[in-house]
Amino acid sequence: MIPPETMEIVDLAGLITGMLLTILILTYFLHDNPLYRLALHLLVGATVGYAAAIVTYTVFLQMVLPSLLEPVGSIERYAIIMPLVLGLLLLLKGFPRSRLVSLGNISTAFLVGVGSAVAVGGALFGTLIPQILALGSLNEWLSAGGSTLINGLVVTLGTICTLLAFVFTVPRHPIFHGLWDQTVGLLGKLGRIFLLIAFGAVFATALTASLSLLISRIYAVIDGTIELIHFFGG
Repeated sequence: MIPPETMEIVDLAGLITGMLLTILILTYFLHDNPLYRLALHLLVGATVGYAAAIVTYTVFLQMVLPSLLEPVGSIERYAIIMPLVLGLLLLLKGFPRSRLVSLGNISTAFLVGVGSAVAVGGALFGTLIPQILALGSLNEWLSAGGSTLINGLVVTLGTICTLLAFVFTVPRHPIFHGLWDQTVGLLGKLGRIFLLIAFGAVFATALTASLSLLISRIYAVIDGTIELIHFFGG
């Protein structure tokens, strides 16, 4: 069991480290300086080291090695070969002067293809279809009251106009050009207004969260300073 005196020293060291790093980060308000870059490098280094430790433990020690130690002919042993080969080929991208660097494109293409498929599937089944289902029906809006009807119509109009804002193809025939601008083009411009409102709300939320975090860190520095004064008998 750790003695209470040791725990106090450890807590004090963590408190001082957190205060110093917070102050180093806050010096960026004055100018980009070496103290800020030092704290940034420590953050990046700690993040990379933590990620490397997690990957080493979870991937190699818990997945790769147990699968390779399986008996010959087992499914688990051969199932790990392809991911292991793709991972080793991806490491070749870190040696751009090597003649084998082009082999890493195989793993990169696999990652890009899978990532694109997951992104498209997530956008379709996680955003677009739920948004369409959330529109409801006209009977539901009428039965719920006037405010729900107005809200449903606004959501429907915003969804349609926002989707039309991403239509960049224009018919080449001059007869349909004016009709396109008066219908799809006008609705697309209205959709851009909905997008600006949505982006403004997201930015305001992010800014509010950042200011809250800044205020909490400033209070942490003040409280830490008071605790240090009390610790040293002040």
